Amino acid sequence: MKQIINLLNFYYRLVGNRLFLLFFLMIAAVGFEGIGISLFLPILQGGDSNSKITRVTRQIFGFFGLEYTLLYLLLFLVGFFFLRSILLVAQASFVGKIMADLLVNLRCKIAEKMFKLDYQAFLKKSSGYLNNALIVEFQKVVFSFKMFSSLLVTILFAIMYVSIPLFLNPVLILVLTGLGFPLFLIIKKINMLTKDYSVRTSEHSAKLQKILIQSLNYFKYLKATEGYPNVLKQIFSQSKKLGKLQFKQHTLGAITEYGFEPFVVLVLAGVIFYYVKLQGQDIIENIFLLFLLQRAMRQMLSAQQNLRKLLNAWGSIEVLKTLESELEKSKEKMPENIAVHDLPFDQPIRFEDVSFSFDNEIQILRDINMEIPPNSTVAFVGESGAGKTTLVNMLIGLLRPTEGIIYIGGIPYQDTDPHQIRKEVGYITQENVIFNDTIYNNITLWDSNGSDKDMKMVKHVTEKAHIAEFIQSLDNSFDSVLGEGGINISGGQRQRICIARELYKDAKILIFDEATSSLDTKTEKEIQKNIDEFKGLKTIVIVAHRLSTVRNSDRIFVLKNGTVVEEGSYEDLYSLNGEFKRMVVQQNY
Repeated sequence: MKQIINLLNFYYRLVGNRLFLLFFLMIAAVGFEGIGISLFLPILQGGDSNSKITRVTRQIFGFFGLEYTLLYLLLFLVGFFFLRSILLVAQASFVGKIMADLLVNLRCKIAEKMFKLDYQAFLKKSSGYLNNALIVEFQKVVFSFKMFSSLLVTILFAIMYVSIPLFLNPVLILVLTGLGFPLFLIIKKINMLTKDYSVRTSEHSAKLQKILIQSLNYFKYLKATEGYPNVLKQIFSQSKKLGKLQFKQHTLGAITEYGFEPFVVLVLAGVIFYYVKLQGQDIIENIFLLFLLQRAMRQMLSAQQNLRKLLNAWGSIEVLKTLESELEKSKEKMPENIAVHDLPFDQPIRFEDVSFSFDNEIQILRDINMEIPPNSTVAFVGESGAGKTTLVNMLIGLLRPTEGIIYIGGIPYQDTDPHQIRKEVGYITQENVIFNDTIYNNITLWDSNGSDKDMKMVKHVTEKAHIAEFIQSLDNSFDSVLGEGGINISGGQRQRICIARELYKDAKILIFDEATSSLDTKTEKEIQKNIDEFKGLKTIVIVAHRLSTVRNSDRIFVLKNGTVVEEGSYEDLYSLNGEFKRMVVQQNY
């Protein structure tokens, strides 16, 4: 009962007041069947019967001025069962509608919360855990609602089938309750095991999803180095654990579905023998009573099976509850009083005594003081681990300083809406964010109604990104599908489409984070020439390991061990004979 109450609270939080309408349909359907099935006894016993149900039925007919005849009894019997069927169909259809809405709402709700997650908190989340929750576990949660509604229906029917015999012979019900107590204890133990297996199944499923996703991401490396056998061992291990848990769950299901029925039949046979053979009571009334008890027992066993199936999804429910709690707890904090609505992107961005560390442990950046003038081209250079990408993440508001302040104009970042900053940021990385969709949708990122104006803009930005001629040469032009990760085109073409996307967005700040590091020398020079065309028109931030790509920057910031050790133009820094020149000389050899 405690588990059912917890589930009621959980589903009420998901579906709201629609749960009450569902209850009404269930109770009405069960009530009509109860009334209809009660009419069988007067019909079977005939007009001379003096049973409790017959006496009550005569009184109701008399109250409404109806003649107590077989015809009226049969008409009411058929009518109540018709109403019962209509309500059960309506209830099942309503459950289907709730399930469809639930699947949509849950995924949309969690996906939205995921993107509102603080970036630093997101870095700590396992991709396998999130993927398993969004794709596998949510489906189980939605399906569990069907099991929950079936459980409620079977419980209500069981109560109805017990209520009529209780009205006829309360002593018998008390005796049967006592005989059924040992079965109750066994069922309780089975439910506890089922719940435990469900939680463990979700845990191992998340681990399996994690290793599978990582295996696909690193397929080339694992194949090329013959490193996959060890990965396969992990996959096999988790799969075997899931298989064992599934076997145990199915075994428990078989016990509850088939194992208890012989005991139920034995008890009912004993009751028939006692009341008819030893007590000499009316066989029709007792057979009717036992028929109802048998139906009640079957409904109880069915309820147990539905509860077991529901408990199989308990792990998924726990995953959902935990994920919601984690996402809510770790969502990005917004400033209480946002200073302005329009940020001054025509003014410098300044870092004053900025330091950063993850969870106040290892310090990544320290004492950063620098200024990025509007519409200038600046570059962050340094060895791997110097803090370049972390600096960019702070620039666009994904990470917040643990010490110091970042200003845009005279406004501290901490008093701004970070979404407003990011709306003006174009971000191009070496990973090439390309979706398995058309070129048009990749450039607009689905922010288009397909109008002529939007198409004109798309053509304009592709010309600016020097990719228009290639697109026009394709059979389907802008409707060409790029494939997973843009596999159907070259690295340089992917990079240009990414540039076109940010130009379509009309971002004020363009960030190139190691954007050309994975390209060949010729393509790198072409992309670099493309970047230089925007100089003076937008604020350009280049993160680079190859120093040849930052030669035309207005200002270069050299990072080492998390701090800026040099800054200036390429020529000025080279003439200093310091860290920057050492890096240039090292790369030339």
